[in-house]
Amino acid sequence: MNTSLARSCAALASALLMAAHAPAQGLVVSTITDGFVPIPPSDGITGPAGVAIDPSGNLYMADPYNCVVEKFSPTGINVMTVGGIGVRGSLDGPANLAQFNTPTGLALDAAGNLYVADQMNSTIRRVTPAGVVSTVAGVPNTYGHLDGPAATAQFCQPTALAFDAAGNLYVADGANGNINLPDAPGHAIRKITPTGSVTTVSYLHEIDAVEPEPFNLAGIAIDALGDIFVSVGPMDGYLSFVDFYPPNGDAVFELSAAGVVSLYAGQPDVRGSADGAALQAQFINPGGLALDAAGYLFVADTGNATLREISPAGLVTTIAGSPGKTGLVDGARSQALLTSPQAVALDASGNVFFTDGRALRRGIPAANTQSPVRFANLSARGTVTPTSTLIGGFVIEGGVSQTVLARGVGPSLSPFGVSNPLQSAQLDIYNQAGALVASSAAGINATNASSAAALVGAFPLGAAAGDAPLVLTLNPGPYTAVVSSPSGASGTALVEIYELP
Repeated sequence: MNTSLARSCAALASALLMAAHAPAQGLVVSTITDGFVPIPPSDGITGPAGVAIDPSGNLYMADPYNCVVEKFSPTGINVMTVGGIGVRGSLDGPANLAQFNTPTGLALDAAGNLYVADQMNSTIRRVTPAGVVSTVAGVPNTYGHLDGPAATAQFCQPTALAFDAAGNLYVADGANGNINLPDAPGHAIRKITPTGSVTTVSYLHEIDAVEPEPFNLAGIAIDALGDIFVSVGPMDGYLSFVDFYPPNGDAVFELSAAGVVSLYAGQPDVRGSADGAALQAQFINPGGLALDAAGYLFVADTGNATLREISPAGLVTTIAGSPGKTGLVDGARSQALLTSPQAVALDASGNVFFTDGRALRRGIPAANTQSPVRFANLSARGTVTPTSTLIGGFVIEGGVSQTVLARGVGPSLSPFGVSNPLQSAQLDIYNQAGALVASSAAGINATNASSAAALVGAFPLGAAAGDAPLVLTLNPGPYTAVVSSPSGASGTALVEIYELP
């Protein structure tokens, strides 16, 4: 098939997919977990970087400051930590012994192996589903630019990764202008083949020509035609001295399959938050990128604390957050507040997952929240004893995931005249197979639960500890909510499930 015909067929397929992609309508944002290891407030680090999601809904997050990669269940339970928290190094081996130095970009291959851009080691690492780490490309602690066999190739602080359909791994590589790296080799897009050969796809000289200040490549994504998109952000964006650099970046560029680099969206070194035609739109230090099957490009607009969407026709829309307003508040579109979104990933349903400050969050397209469900809210009250729990069953119907607010309420029943409220409640959620999918014993997400309660009109919980609120994103199916007494005391409790819009 000739190139012209191939592109025509691909364009037709894209058009059919776009017909199923609703126009930019905004996201309903919920927080999956915000319980990461804290960082010193004076350090200037904004939080986790890369994010990836596997077909089962498990989430992976790279934490450059704490030098670990973490795996979470779809409901935010930490199931694996790879690397030593706060231990910087380059050591292969099992999860508890491996070491990273500022892991950033993540990408999953078809076999479920996770690839990590280990930025300050200037290497690409692989984590198997069992958590075993190996170095697949680059020489640890050796920065440079050298193609060839993966074991001897050299990279310079790689930041982002993306796979193409053939299993080639593309690397956003280069630290042009970094004053801490004398004779830095410059920016480049590199390719690692499945057989372990490293080549340079482009040196991106066209970007250097329009970006006079030091900058880095923050995100990378590849479409079905082989076109590559890269976002340009601040130099050393994950290190504490980022604030000493002048404004830079603020744009997304396209590297065509034919090797032509052009400005795709934004205005280089013009900072702002303007929607509209791509070349008139404005960003502030855009970060991670992700493409859906219809060709819509999602951008973590880090400096504006928003998520943006770029349509195949070149229209930029803000789909979550409010420019210039920061916080950890769940809600729909501009009602949601973000802190500093850095990386984005998509699942097969078009749901958007992103790292945001110290949190891992999820955005559901508004259309996906309109599927039929059995309830708007459910509640039941009863007595909980050391040998008797309070149980409530509920079902998520339809074909898409649903975010709910689940609460086990004890102490906050006092203002309603309940004479013997349970003083400490534990809430566990089980699926149809009887497997535990979430538990307040792993920590409650009280911050986003408060905003979720306001969103659905639930009564606010008191300031005293003892209640158990959880915000969960659940796949379709039946579930059981169980309220128990972790202290062994007895009292009246309430179990509630609210559907979030």
